[in-house]
Amino acid sequence: MKNYFLIILLSPFFCFSQFKIPEGFSEFTESPSNGKEMKRIVVDFDKDKKDDVLTVIYQSEYELHSAKKYLIIYLSSKKKSFYIDFDVFNGVFVIPLKYKNDVLEFLVYQEGTGVYGHGLKLRFNQKVKNVQLIGYDYSYRTPSGHCNKTYNLLTGYYIVTNDFYSMKTGKTEVESFKGNKKRSKNIFIKNFSNKLFENLSSVGKEFERE
Repeated sequence: MKNYFLIILLSPFFCFSQFKIPEGFSEFTESPSNGKEMKRIVVDFDKDKKDDVLTVIYQSEYELHSAKKYLIIYLSSKKKSFYIDFDVFNGVFVIPLKYKNDVLEFLVYQEGTGVYGHGLKLRFNQKVKNVQLIGYDYSYRTPSGHCNKTYNLLTGYYIVTNDFYSMKTGKTEVESFKGNKKRSKNIFIKNFSNKLFENLSSVGKEFERE
């Protein structure tokens, strides 16, 4: 009986004991975007009653801008890590990860005056046993304000919101537009590419302000 309880107590440890940070890399301890504390998230992401690991790493021997950076999703059931490369977004700065209602939120910013932001909402698809992109946010500064787009990949609905300084009123105005562009296929981590996110960020482009 004692041995049984010992196994129960130690099982979470053994579930992700094989997860290791690659050599030459370190986990972020604070966000380079806002200085907030960053911690790995240990949660049952794929709902198999085993703890998984969600974290963000960087090449510690390099300066941040030139270092390789990844979001890692380690699934204990597969004993495998899924890597999302910041280079897909030309990303440098990251916001602390958020996990709520089985969804992992990952927000990364590019460098430069445009401050382009890419937000991913990821959830484990139980049917195909893979990590799926279910939502995508895209934002950037404009000459007179800011543009933000939110795209629900499950329903196809998207919202484009512009805030801008109006010369007529002398105030900052806000306008929103809604649309729908249902995708024919689900998007999984293996599908991630520069071209994919270039296409996703162009959805609703007709509502953007130049």
